[in-house]
Amino acid sequence: MKGRSILLLVISALLGVFAIGLMRGLSYPVPVVVGMDTKKDVVATSDLKFGDKLVAASLREVDFPPASVPEGAFATIAELTAGQPRVVLESIRTGEPILATKISGSGGKASLSTVIDPDMRAVTIRVDDVSGTAGFITPSDRVDVMLTHGNNQQGTTTDVLLQNIKVLAIDQEANEHKDKPTVVKAVTLEVTPDQAQKISLARTIGTLSLALRNLANAVPVPTRPISIRDLTGESNTLVQPQGRKIEIIRGSATTAYEVSR
Repeated sequence: MKGRSILLLVISALLGVFAIGLMRGLSYPVPVVVGMDTKKDVVATSDLKFGDKLVAASLREVDFPPASVPEGAFATIAELTAGQPRVVLESIRTGEPILATKISGSGGKASLSTVIDPDMRAVTIRVDDVSGTAGFITPSDRVDVMLTHGNNQQGTTTDVLLQNIKVLAIDQEANEHKDKPTVVKAVTLEVTPDQAQKISLARTIGTLSLALRNLANAVPVPTRPISIRDLTGESNTLVQPQGRKIEIIRGSATTAYEVSR
């Protein structure tokens, strides 16, 4: 009875180690106890990025506790490599299980349309080294979209047009694990149809720029238009024009009236 309790403790500890490994991206094989029931799961043997083809040389089968196999996993390499080659749609780390949500179907292609949410749209904004945050924006980052334009009342102003927008690609690159900043000419965003219309209209009346957000903070913040008066510290209170006094004489009586300009 005592030996059985120790065995159960060992199994519990190993399952705990596995859970930690899964949360960290499964960068190392999961240990299993000899004699324990296991289930095969295909994992990557090297880092795979968007557009890579799945070949047997970059895959291997690993024994997992049955309850720990993630949903959408594949049991055999043959299942993954049968028929036309599949391609990677979302970056996969070494040791990470190959999931159906991260790869295409048989004979699929790594086009941007395959990674867009069904209810969303992709819109591209032209940027430079300044409006594109010096190249530090990478796919899967979150940004705010700002519009700078002129109007008749306050002159040039900047408004926050959209907040917490997902970046799908930079130029023609959709790899979310780029490790160096790259100055690009275009950034593609994932937006709703309504937001796509706003961006399309905004491009015709002013200049669009991006502000990089913290991934952990998706809460919208209150914003207001910023004008040149905010830069110079001038009051935004409009000065009321002085009125004019008009006197009308009727016979011997004089009546004064205030008339605004």
